[in-house]
Amino acid sequence: MYKIAIIGLGPRGLSVFDRIIAYARNDASATPLALYVFDGKEFGPGCHTTDQGSHLLVNTVACQMTQFSDDTVRGGGPLLYGPSFADWLSSKSGSAPGAQAGHVDIDRNGYYSRALFGDYLRWCFEYVKKLAPPHVTIYLHNFSTVEDLEYKDDGWQVSYDGQAYPADFVFLTTGHARKIPTESERELTRKVDAGRERNPRLQLVLEPYPIRNAVSGVTERDTVAIEGMGLTTCDLVAQLTTARGGVFESCGKMEPAGRLRYRPSGKEPRILLYARSGLPLTARAVNQKGVFGQYKAKFLTLAKVEELRATTPGGQLDFQQQIMPLLWCDMQFSYYFSYLHQRHDRLTALVFSNEFLAAESFDARQALIDKYVPRRDQLSWDAMVHPIPARALQSRRQYDDWLRGFMWRDFEQALLGNLNSPVKSACDVLRDVRDVIRSAIDFAGLTEQSHRWVLSEFLPIMNRLAVGPPKERIAQWLALIDAGVVRADFGPGARAVYDKQAASFVVQSHWSGESEQANVLVRARASLPGPLEDKSPLMRKMVKRGIVKPFMNGSFHPGGIAVDRSMNVVGADGAVQESLWALGTLVEGCKFYTFVLPRPGANSTSMVDAGRAVGRMMDVIARRNAHRDAAPIVDEPPGAVEALSAVEPVAACAIDTWPQQGIARLPANDLAA
Repeated sequence: MYKIAIIGLGPRGLSVFDRIIAYARNDASATPLALYVFDGKEFGPGCHTTDQGSHLLVNTVACQMTQFSDDTVRGGGPLLYGPSFADWLSSKSGSAPGAQAGHVDIDRNGYYSRALFGDYLRWCFEYVKKLAPPHVTIYLHNFSTVEDLEYKDDGWQVSYDGQAYPADFVFLTTGHARKIPTESERELTRKVDAGRERNPRLQLVLEPYPIRNAVSGVTERDTVAIEGMGLTTCDLVAQLTTARGGVFESCGKMEPAGRLRYRPSGKEPRILLYARSGLPLTARAVNQKGVFGQYKAKFLTLAKVEELRATTPGGQLDFQQQIMPLLWCDMQFSYYFSYLHQRHDRLTALVFSNEFLAAESFDARQALIDKYVPRRDQLSWDAMVHPIPARALQSRRQYDDWLRGFMWRDFEQALLGNLNSPVKSACDVLRDVRDVIRSAIDFAGLTEQSHRWVLSEFLPIMNRLAVGPPKERIAQWLALIDAGVVRADFGPGARAVYDKQAASFVVQSHWSGESEQANVLVRARASLPGPLEDKSPLMRKMVKRGIVKPFMNGSFHPGGIAVDRSMNVVGADGAVQESLWALGTLVEGCKFYTFVLPRPGANSTSMVDAGRAVGRMMDVIARRNAHRDAAPIVDEPPGAVEALSAVEPVAACAIDTWPQQGIARLPANDLAA
């Protein structure tokens, strides 16, 4: 019998669990497997815990999320069919908390709560577990966290709750980690602690998650400064407003469609939003692509990336020089097809597209664009990256007026949809070709200097243009600004400093002399620490023993631990460990954008990585079986029982047995309430 440990069972661990069961169901030799699953919380949800408020949303429409592989997944191993999130919602038939019993429709293009998605992930774990064949025995442990992992006596030992569990193979899928504070953060914390003697309301929040804990001590008497204007800030603002009883209401027929007003509960603090760019993320457009629709790259293709790598000395690419021009061509292609389709007709758009593809140079493409599109309507990378005009920076009041207009125009474009809005169509290309972008970046595919540029410059731009919140969040922020609950007019380059004399934080705006005081500072950044910054005792011990090492591109550490292309961990001595794998945010750096959820019909990289890792394990098992008559029987160590109850082997059940009641519409989280 081979013993397998999965450490961490959020979405990435669940993918590994799924692949192990799928391979085992297709194993003609029926090799006995003992599968030990460790997680400090419930199995499946990971950071999508089921006890979160319904105001905290998953940032992807329901129909574009799944936890199961499909026929598009290449190299992921045997298929194990299961419902997408939207299909699962339909099958629930009103059984979600707060939903009415009976026939309830769902919005397949709606944004649902993380708690509900966590409920789906928990269900997925139970569903896959029931599909385990009789030769797989599963042991569950989820009342503590794994304390240590070491290799001795020709195998791994997992230390958990004072017991040592032997394992032949180990998968590390521990997910999001907490970061050790930097020296500057520790110094600021000391100053804040000292300042509380004069200002008892002084608070510093360096870890924003869990959101409800981070701001639980904030009252209506406080002023909260939030550093960053991204998705984490969306969560924080929702927690400080609607979660406290505030209500968004439609402005009615006399106002533009989608315009909201905010009715405060009186429990909201005053909120100050600022960021380096001075801008919020732009809104996600209405999904017009359905489940499987994606822009197919015409210029930045996988084949082109491979060709560039083959013809580049050393094989490392320059993202700005070699990748960006191709990516920009694809964004232009999408933009102008949408523009001409909307302004003229489909035939005109098709004729232009053929000519654009045939053009052999930048000048030829620009001449073609000039022929069809007025200069004022042409797509400009500089205008997308730097949209703030000089006139808006003349004063804080002018910037406030400009910002409100900018946000509302963005909302209107999002309302048009990701096909009908030319600019949203172009921005969506950044999401749709992300796997090609990954192929250029992963495993030190870029030069060290280019890799630094991508993470410091390109990634924030990509996030702002293509990975923003649902459009309703932008309408809500505008309503909060109108209501005086939120201020966001600090301009580019704003920052917060600690004023020792006043025992408060001061948000300094773009304009000298224009600042605001706050007694609470929240740094709205989700941690993605490298192994040397990870607070986890498990990671610190693995680093100390040389089991893992930081991934490096030259002298640059972009984050994460080193793995090979089969996701096998590379130790400090440079040796690939054939019985240890790591997936997910643990390898963010070696891999790019590891935290994206699988999407149906998209050959999702998370499913491919999990399938490749488990397939490698099955190959090792097959080789070991070939070198000995039978696997030795090893007695379980004392206490080797699951925390909840020992899972008996279960017979494999039909693959398509999830509930199929009448279509149910669960209310997508009411973003106007």
